[in-house]
Amino acid sequence: MKKFISILSVAGILLSALSCEQKETTVPVSIGLQLQFEGEPFNVEGIAITLSDATGTVDYTAATNASGYAEFQVPTGAYSATSVYKITEDGERIAYNGTNSNILVSESSDRFAIDLLKVVSQQVIIKELYVSGCLSKDGLGAYQSDQYFIIYNNSSEPADISNLVFGIGAPYESYTNNLYYSEGGELLYEHEDWMPAGGALWWFSAESITLDPYKQIVVVPKAAIDHTVNNPNSVDLSNADYYWMCNVGLGQMYDRARTYTASENIPQDHYLTGKAFAMTPTGWPLSVSSPTFFIGKMPRAEAEELCLYTDGYDKTLGAMFSCIKFPKACVYDAAEIWAKGNEATSHVRFSADVNSNYVLLTPKLGYSVYRNVDKEATEALPENEGKLVYGYAGGTEDVEGSTDPSGIDAEASIANGAHIIYSDTNDSFIDFHMKKVASLKK
Repeated sequence: MKKFISILSVAGILLSALSCEQKETTVPVSIGLQLQFEGEPFNVEGIAITLSDATGTVDYTAATNASGYAEFQVPTGAYSATSVYKITEDGERIAYNGTNSNILVSESSDRFAIDLLKVVSQQVIIKELYVSGCLSKDGLGAYQSDQYFIIYNNSSEPADISNLVFGIGAPYESYTNNLYYSEGGELLYEHEDWMPAGGALWWFSAESITLDPYKQIVVVPKAAIDHTVNNPNSVDLSNADYYWMCNVGLGQMYDRARTYTASENIPQDHYLTGKAFAMTPTGWPLSVSSPTFFIGKMPRAEAEELCLYTDGYDKTLGAMFSCIKFPKACVYDAAEIWAKGNEATSHVRFSADVNSNYVLLTPKLGYSVYRNVDKEATEALPENEGKLVYGYAGGTEDVEGSTDPSGIDAEASIANGAHIIYSDTNDSFIDFHMKKVASLKK
């Protein structure tokens, strides 16, 4: 569990909160962090900046002055810093957020910068990802054919989702050798207008589909059946309202792969379709440990053409794992997940203009990655008066160190008639937490 320490506290408190590897005689070093936007100081007072040590066990916080500058006193060592500032402009929810993961504090350190990106909250977002399965019914192994994800209309207006596409980044796992990094440690497509998407793209088969305000759609990548019949630890994915990623007919590569099934409850107009462009042994290769996942917005004909344009494939990972060059401008929402315990060998796969940072997930225990509530925006909705449920205890903070900082129990509030607005900053660490029990498990 992280310890949160205010810079307003005296230096003695700072010393007592150090991790066990640090000596109590360590003398804090004074440094400054400057928020910048488009190369200029971000002149806003009172923005919180969080500075985290390399072990991920201690956080220091300080607020900016009118010049967007904050001072810290911390022991020497490696740190990362994050900051987010949320406002509403012309009726749109805006987040300015940034991360600097390369802060090395020495006795001669002075000032470091955090470059902010402006993020306009999207109407349709990823609400939850349940990808890593649960314990088998005998408790000795893992049951992982029960993946699902939820997309959500995070606004008060109906959303046309007819042109949404779903895809994953590459490589498939966070901790495998990532050939997209240069010898200098830079992501090769960081400043390009594309990013690699692996395996296949999928889209809805229905010609027209609308998602009502504050409503969700459950999509099942593997078997859309009642998994609790085989494993009481799992979830029932046979609901007629759910959608299924049918992998039949996607092409030779997928036809040779394992074919998943769907309950007869799932209507055929709830089958998704798509195109494959890389070999995969199990159908759609959504990692069960550490996927990157994104929603794109692109006309279906263009998505299909992109998948079939073999001359444009990126083969950095080899011909067997060809990727398409998906335009960053078409990315609607994204989430990056790392497998807990593999942080030391993991690398981010989205560039900062798509998504910064990551959320940790412990696989095989029935946990999901769930979107945090935007507390201020949700509480500001007049229709929510008396309907919000507080005291959220669904995170894994007691065992894994992750929870929703808003304190609002989203699912209980929705059941109570509330409308939830979720955090959307394009920073997976800020936007998501690890949930102990997947929301569809009753």
